[in-house]
Amino acid sequence: MQKILITAYFLDYGGIEKSLINLLKNIDLNKNEVTLILQKKKGIFLKDVPSNIKVKEYKLSKNKCALIRKIMNRLHLIFYILLNYKKYDKSICYATYDIPSSILTRYLGKESIYFVHSNYKYVYKEDINKVKEFFNTRKIEKFDKIVFVSNESRKDLIEIYPNIKDKSQTINNIYSFEEIKEKSKEKIENFKEGKNLVFVGRLEEDSKALLRLLKVMKKFKENKEKINLYIIGDGEDKNLYDNYIKKEKLDNIFMLGSKSNPYPYIKKADVFVLPSNYEGFPVTVIEALTLKTKVVTTINVSSPKFNLEDYVFLCEKNEEDIYNKIIEAIKSKNKKVFNDKDFYNNVIKQTKKLLERK
Repeated sequence: MQKILITAYFLDYGGIEKSLINLLKNIDLNKNEVTLILQKKKGIFLKDVPSNIKVKEYKLSKNKCALIRKIMNRLHLIFYILLNYKKYDKSICYATYDIPSSILTRYLGKESIYFVHSNYKYVYKEDINKVKEFFNTRKIEKFDKIVFVSNESRKDLIEIYPNIKDKSQTINNIYSFEEIKEKSKEKIENFKEGKNLVFVGRLEEDSKALLRLLKVMKKFKENKEKINLYIIGDGEDKNLYDNYIKKEKLDNIFMLGSKSNPYPYIKKADVFVLPSNYEGFPVTVIEALTLKTKVVTTINVSSPKFNLEDYVFLCEKNEEDIYNKIIEAIKSKNKKVFNDKDFYNNVIKQTKKLLERK
């Protein structure tokens, strides 16, 4: 029985967290004993962790004194590593951003794997020094394997860290197409009259750039076009969006909050819209394509056997182009047919190979 450790921050609503749940559900637990260590044992997806996976919490000190807090956390880390050093055959840091997760992963596994879930060239607005500061802090070069979720994010980071090229690869995020289709059958309230758009994701402006879409909705209202937007998700910029909607009196936008099952809304929508500045690999777009919903997005990513632009209405990162592409998507037939089974099987094949015992 191979022992696998996976580290992450928490399991609240987000793309990384949803992908982690899909990974956990697809590990063969007859061959692998899996332990999940979270900094915070909480979140909407916690209930979805398979029951035979051990979930542990790695608690950090909350002492109000910064010096005491730092000393306590350092001692806790040292003792934790000494007690669990190389205890696992493989250790996986799934939360790219989380420093404790990266440290535990490097020391607790005989083989360490680091997942990069976004294109940090764009996260830091092409400030290479900030990209280096981020990944040097997490000591990316010391991991045995590095997994990117798109060719683009891999290529851009290899330009900064050329020596990680030979130990890196691209594997798209796992998703469960059968579960998505089944969950999409749940009955929901009727949408408003007209054409309906859906956005699903974390309400965080720097990455998701949702204000672009709200301004597009303002233009639709001014032009007296019956187009509505349903927003599913929560996050630190919820009030920013609420205030904009109230200020502009946009009665064509509906904030639905977080939903553990957004799939009936995606399936029922005329168009799924993702106006982001950057994404690692947009799983919600793949889910929308699985449900045969047309997609308008600013994101273009690929993997060795997949190009997103073949399936979506790709647009520039500005309101005018998003507006025009939404109109085009509403009036047009869907683009190339997405084969969810082929996509899923390819990702599963790559993931199984990654997790194979040496």
